[in-house]
Amino acid sequence: MCNSPTLVANIWDVTDRDIDKFAQSVFDKLDMGVGDIKKWDESLGKRSVVTAVAQSREICKLKYLTGAAPVVYGIPFYL
Repeated sequence: MCNSPTLVANIWDVTDRDIDKFAQSVFDKLDMGVGDIKKWDESLGKRSVVTAVAQSREICKLKYLTGAAPVVYGIPFYL
């Protein structure tokens, strides 16, 4: 059981580098880059997980296949 208000998951199996680029794009848009240790910057304001997922679909080569697999379940969440 997950105690999180929001969950990002794929609705079908995706095993490709495209989904890795998608995930990295979501992390970058949320300012959660892997390996980057950054302090919270109040000037960035709130960042929406839903918006980050929606914008990251464009980075996929197969945006209507691989890019359409990730969906956001739950309530909209802001970081």
